[in-house]
Amino acid sequence: MGVTEEVAKFASDLNWDMLPSGVTAIAVDHMTDAWGVMLAGSEADSGLILRSVLGVGRSGAVPIVGTGYRASVVDAALLNGTAGHALDYDDTQLSTSAQAVYGLLTHPSVPVLSAVSAVGCMRPTTGRQLVVAYVAGVEVACRVADAMDSRHYQDGFHTTGTAGAIGAGAAAGNLLGLAPGAMATCLGIAASQSAGLRENFGTMTKPLHSGRAAQSGVLAALLAEAGFTASREILEAPRGFLKAAAGGFDQSKLADRIGRPFFLESPGVSIKPYPSGSLSHPAQDLILEIVGREHLAPEEIDRVEVGTNSNVLNALIHHRPKTGLEGKFSLEYCIATGVVRRRAGLADFTDVAVCDPSVQAFLPKVEVVVDPDLEALGFQHVRTRVTVTCVDGRRFEGTAAWARGYPQTPLSESELETKFLDCAATVLPADRSQLAWSAVRAVTEAVSAAGIMEVLKP
Repeated sequence: MGVTEEVAKFASDLNWDMLPSGVTAIAVDHMTDAWGVMLAGSEADSGLILRSVLGVGRSGAVPIVGTGYRASVVDAALLNGTAGHALDYDDTQLSTSAQAVYGLLTHPSVPVLSAVSAVGCMRPTTGRQLVVAYVAGVEVACRVADAMDSRHYQDGFHTTGTAGAIGAGAAAGNLLGLAPGAMATCLGIAASQSAGLRENFGTMTKPLHSGRAAQSGVLAALLAEAGFTASREILEAPRGFLKAAAGGFDQSKLADRIGRPFFLESPGVSIKPYPSGSLSHPAQDLILEIVGREHLAPEEIDRVEVGTNSNVLNALIHHRPKTGLEGKFSLEYCIATGVVRRRAGLADFTDVAVCDPSVQAFLPKVEVVVDPDLEALGFQHVRTRVTVTCVDGRRFEGTAAWARGYPQTPLSESELETKFLDCAATVLPADRSQLAWSAVRAVTEAVSAAGIMEVLKP
């Protein structure tokens, strides 16, 4: 079979009995996390503007998470997908090899879950069907991204918008019961809609990539179901997605690996402990550990040097941020808030928090450099070294290759619950937040996907 044909067959055929119990448990963790960050992001300015432009009201098949609004299945996927990425708090895929650039950093769960949550409200859908479709979409998105030549990411594409659209199409197509041929068509339609440029990091357009990926996947699946046509060789064709967007791909990491094992199992997908760009997280862990352990006040510190590899600097592009969105993509700011406030939570990535004079005053003390030793180790992991030099000459150093929330150091059930409830508290009262947590944790037993979506609103 061709690459697209094999990927389509996998996405079409996947069912509950094919899922190992370990994969199901991991999937529920990531679905829980994604619904939580949708709640937290539902009041972001990007979502408010989108709802205004779309003229969203109180009617429609699908609830908009965290709000009293409803929309069509296509618009709901767009709105929920944008909300879920608005705070940059959603999960991040890892890499299967040292040659890849961090697995190309797709945020797989939000585009896929937004797509299947919307489609699941159109027709009778159980929680288990939702989980199966979610796993299918995450597997396709992550395998496509991981197989692409790294030029795709290095030259500016945002894989959440590109591979995410293809994964969302696979997930929506699975839920609609598309046969393999129709699924291949679905992938052809979705791939032609895939887009997203990293120059927009630190603006509202970055989360729009996620929303558009979800919307494109839903539209592709519905069109394929209705008989729309597209290439059924869209991934591998000479003028297809992988050639045009990346210059090539490694087939052994895509068609030969899909579902063997599931990407959620190995190498895994990380769940974020901080609402900021994931490449900053090892440094964020290190600075919080050092200042907490040594009880360092900002005025005691002369400078902080962060050494990492060049691709980190290729993504964290705002060195003197002035907005909350820019702060999420500023390694200097992440260090500064860690020193000044000893935290890096939702409240620390707002416009007001970033412009806090005490934090702005600390920014010049932070220097980010390419560490030649870490650069030589490649880009599979976000290897980082943080060195704190005090005014009195004391010096503290730490190194890390990954952060809390990675499969190597996963968040506990209690930490997952705390993150979800913190996110939910932005729009829901405490009792409703707890009800939402209980509902999403029991998704595999839910008789109605639409019922879960109803719980995720005020």
